[in-house]
Amino acid sequence: MRRIANHGLLGIRGRRPAVGVNRTLILCAHSAESARGRGAIAGLVNAVRREARNLEVVDALVDVQEPSLARMVAETSGPRSVVPLMLAYDQQVGTHIVQALSSDPAVTVNAPLGPDWVLAEVGVRRLFEAGARSDDTIVLAADVVATDDRAVADVGKAARLLSAVWGGRVHVGTLGGTDPALADALDVARAYGRRVVVSTYLLTPGSVHDDIVAAGADVVTGPLLDGGPPDPRIVSLVLARARARGSWLPVGEDPGSRLAHF
Repeated sequence: MRRIANHGLLGIRGRRPAVGVNRTLILCAHSAESARGRGAIAGLVNAVRREARNLEVVDALVDVQEPSLARMVAETSGPRSVVPLMLAYDQQVGTHIVQALSSDPAVTVNAPLGPDWVLAEVGVRRLFEAGARSDDTIVLAADVVATDDRAVADVGKAARLLSAVWGGRVHVGTLGGTDPALADALDVARAYGRRVVVSTYLLTPGSVHDDIVAAGADVVTGPLLDGGPPDPRIVSLVLARARARGSWLPVGEDPGSRLAHF
């Protein structure tokens, strides 16, 4: 794997909880190659920090950038909850979480962001912003890098939620080798003889979104975090995940053993 330069999102390293703060929330994201992607995640982390109550909010990364999740677990103390900033189940992230949490029972893990009704609502907002019309054929495009059944099921659920909010059929196309591939989904969509609009099911801008744009749809929406201030609904969703009994099950874990109880 090509190494990416080390760029911590916010430069926060093991900060001790401030007075009145009794829990730490670790927001765990994929590494981002582009400055746009890193900036979008940093904007979300900062927005969550501004809205958090009695939570010390820090960021962590999986893959090759710093600060790593294991490092943030080691450099913080007390009750801590991890919220994966993911839109679907990710086995690699689950493995990282299990490894980072294995030696510290004070750290729990909550459900990832998606799929969720909130993300479907923001996705429809992106469709309107892109100029989508009721007679367009909509394709939800997701980056699924493995054929894990749970990840595929999560993307399918995301499409159903988007369809319900949009009020029309939504097809699915994925990058990364799972069926249906985005190119195939676009071919099917074109058979309807209408404009093809891609609803981008990505959290941040970057090379993957560039690949989706290059796939040839008539219109492509921006990602859920488009580089501007994050949608307040996404900020609220992160905090809801932090305070609710989660459902993310990392690899090899008992479903009830490490879920957060905020």
